[in-house]
Amino acid sequence: MTSPNDPPKVSTALGVAAAVYVGYALFGFVPGLADVRGLALVAAFYFVPGYLLRNDPERARRYQVGPDSPIPPWDGRAARVALLAGAVVFPPFCAAFVWFYGQVCGGNTWLVDPLVALEAHLPTAGALEAFLGELCRRYEPFDGFRIVLPESFRAYGYLGTVYAVAVEIFVVALPEEVFHRGFLMSVLEERFPPRHRILGVPFGLAAVASSAVFAVGHLVGMAQVGRLATFFPGLLFAWLWKKTGSLWAGTLFHAASNLLMSVLLSTTFPAG
Repeated sequence: MTSPNDPPKVSTALGVAAAVYVGYALFGFVPGLADVRGLALVAAFYFVPGYLLRNDPERARRYQVGPDSPIPPWDGRAARVALLAGAVVFPPFCAAFVWFYGQVCGGNTWLVDPLVALEAHLPTAGALEAFLGELCRRYEPFDGFRIVLPESFRAYGYLGTVYAVAVEIFVVALPEEVFHRGFLMSVLEERFPPRHRILGVPFGLAAVASSAVFAVGHLVGMAQVGRLATFFPGLLFAWLWKKTGSLWAGTLFHAASNLLMSVLLSTTFPAG
């Protein structure tokens, strides 16, 4: 028999994650609900963890999912660590992005052939190939000087950029971090404490498993095997959470990553 101070069971946490994503998928088949399923998913990410821990406010506070608000307390140090992580990670990522699509859109598909072959045996067969084909029809090699912001960023005299930043932080990154790192990873860590350190930060099975759930969840929104690659940034978000003790580090880095990807895509594959 469990007491109110016992952590949620791992099976409960994983079951809740599965239920949230299955519910999101099913909403897409219900007339009138398909248009609001994204909002429902965000609400679930924000509020389900706090509801499950409503009788355990200290644990909710430690997980940074409550008890008074699903928004974690602001942490300036976490913001500085996120900024430093971006300074280290983003330049080589940009170089890798330019090189990768230069190869793929130039006809050297050996980098994606294994994924295409794997997807051929899945219900999503052909999705990745079609996606890359559509992108490469608009491909323009990056010359190092031309930056094209997404059209949505340039709307309303570039006020669209402010809107995009707010959406990425509060509608995309923060709810995903609250649910996957704050709640799911924390529950898993209580059952499977980290046994290793990466750059001085405790890191273990909980970080890996929660990142795997994070990646698989991305398939629900777009059934394309390439989206499983979100597993790797998920590991970095987990590391930032453990490094700083604040969900804001992973949130800000997560949002910045998405915004950077939007700019890279609009620059490399301009519309029209």
